[in-house]
Amino acid sequence: MAMTFRRFGIGTAMAMTAVATALTWTPVAVADPGEFLEELNINQVWLPFKTPGEVIGAGYATCEHLRSGTSVLDEMAAVERVYGFNQGTLFVSAASTNLCPDFAAG
Repeated sequence: MAMTFRRFGIGTAMAMTAVATALTWTPVAVADPGEFLEELNINQVWLPFKTPGEVIGAGYATCEHLRSGTSVLDEMAAVERVYGFNQGTLFVSAASTNLCPDFAAG
């Protein structure tokens, strides 16, 4: 009986070690303002009359709105209304992908 318990204990310990190792090596999504600006440039999306810093700030504000419960569609409409341009879909997509990847993955 002790032998069975010992096998179970060793097997369990090995499984837990494998899980811990996998979790240690799992990549974590990180916000990347440079990638955000690059995606906007590739798609020819820019907030009118805004500096790169202001655009990044608006992107982070979008993330906060989404995290606080604003729907993606409502945020797209709000971005278009507030900044006076018609590319809210691309802006919110770029922000959620590059500045709040935790939201995009969720």
